[in-house]
Amino acid sequence: MVESLRRRAGRFGLDLIMVNVWEGTGAREEASRYRDAWDLLGTVLLDETAEYARALGIRGVPTNVFVDEHGIVQSIGATTSEELLEGAERLEPDLRADLDEIRSGDRIPGGFGDGEG
Repeated sequence: MVESLRRRAGRFGLDLIMVNVWEGTGAREEASRYRDAWDLLGTVLLDETAEYARALGIRGVPTNVFVDEHGIVQSIGATTSEELLEGAERLEPDLRADLDEIRSGDRIPGGFGDGEG
């Protein structure tokens, strides 16, 4: 679902960037395994010291942060697939039809799975 959203949102100028918050060794390898497991192709930033997570007040993961085109954080905290889609729609209402298709194709309830292969 995340990869499908990333591809579709990109057509509207939105970018989905994942941040791996990993306090320990092997952050790069863990992020790589996660990307491979879920067939994610988008950008993954490493926050090995959790500096960015602390700055945003994030206390648990996964947590979605929605930032507008001016770099202003619009919301923090969406953690379910549906909350992620709703947040994307708030930033770009024209995504509605695409999001409805994603909703109908997401075969992994609450998961990051794509259902599109």
